Amino acid sequence: MTPELVLPASRFDVASFGELVSDTSRATMLLALMDGSARPATELANMAGVTPQTASFHLQRLVAGGLVRVEPIGRHRYFRLANDQVAEALEAVALLHGPLRTPTASQSPTRQALAHARTCYNHLAGQLGVAWLASLENARFLRVREGALSLSRRGIAWAEGVGLSTERWPGGKPCLDWTERRHHLGGPLGALLTAHLFALKWIARRGDGRAVRVTAVGQRELSQQLQLPESVL
Repeated sequence: MTPELVLPASRFDVASFGELVSDTSRATMLLALMDGSARPATELANMAGVTPQTASFHLQRLVAGGLVRVEPIGRHRYFRLANDQVAEALEAVALLHGPLRTPTASQSPTRQALAHARTCYNHLAGQLGVAWLASLENARFLRVREGALSLSRRGIAWAEGVGLSTERWPGGKPCLDWTERRHHLGGPLGALLTAHLFALKWIARRGDGRAVRVTAVGQRELSQQLQLPESVL
């Protein structure tokens, strides 16, 4: 199921969306925010390799276009993606460029790390995310109802067994991974489970970007509990 480009029609159309993301500097800033973080303009300027003044101009365009929102914190302003729909649209656009090939020396370490494991806004993606969804399905921890994914009774029992509890379990959805061309677990359920993997310290960030690594304890637990293959751990 390919993520749909569902964006607020009242704010802009497909042409204006394409114009906003076509600029390299703006695209770099948007991708930097795909980990769900809120970042100041100076940090985004450094990531995009532009001056603070140029970054300010681009961020104003992105805010006006509805792709980014501003969060004032004290005397500072932080920028983050406007909503989940923007993140899904960016992932969908990335699909147009085709999957990454098997990592080679010509690919940068950063690109290889993102292909292996990353956050897609706020859920787990890449080789690890695809394998994670497959393992949840193989363990019968998920069920499909009216096109949506939800935890089965077995899945809820497992989640509670690793310390995750909530008054209401949210639904999830399959999200087509732009590097693997297979699905990872998206939606609120994907975000909830991914956040808990971080809380358990089974996964951790590589630096301050989107790339993710599996920790030593995560390698043991994910292998034992969900039979994730060693190749993705």
